[in-house]
Amino acid sequence: MLQLSMRSYPIRLEYTIQNAQLNMKKHLPMVEMENIRPQLQISQPAGKLTIDSTEYYHSIGLKTRAALSQENYDRGRKAAMDGIAAIVEKGNRLAQISNPAINAIADMAYESCFEEKGELSFEPIVAPTIRYEASPAQIEVIPGKLNYNLVRGRVDANYQPGKVDIRVAQYPRLEISVVDVEV
Repeated sequence: MLQLSMRSYPIRLEYTIQNAQLNMKKHLPMVEMENIRPQLQISQPAGKLTIDSTEYYHSIGLKTRAALSQENYDRGRKAAMDGIAAIVEKGNRLAQISNPAINAIADMAYESCFEEKGELSFEPIVAPTIRYEASPAQIEVIPGKLNYNLVRGRVDANYQPGKVDIRVAQYPRLEISVVDVEV
């Protein structure tokens, strides 16, 4: 009797694997900041003080030559005007000499016997004139600033791909043999 014998051999593979590598180095982002504070500068120049004591000195009797000349001129003018007015008044009174009700010459003679008396009066002392003009304040505002510099982060990467080597160590095969077996 014939016997059929089959024998199969599977494929045998050998693998050599080299893993892939990813080398990464990261650089963190940085922000460099500089803060410049705001400034306020205030200054005020000295003001102007004016003291005028001319009227004060005039009130206590100390006068400048110009003021004294002006005062004498004013008094002389007034005296001249008063004298002219008195002469005009006497002339008007004498013009009425023909009026029997009025005795102008006798009245004028009587009035000339009396002198006008001077007056004593107290005059106030005038205070000096004081003025102060303040200078305006000079204000300067220097605004603050924020200066910054951004250094971006980055990633340095190095990729090495992996390898797979496959080698067939044994190919698949099928052995078929016929054997004569005696029974």
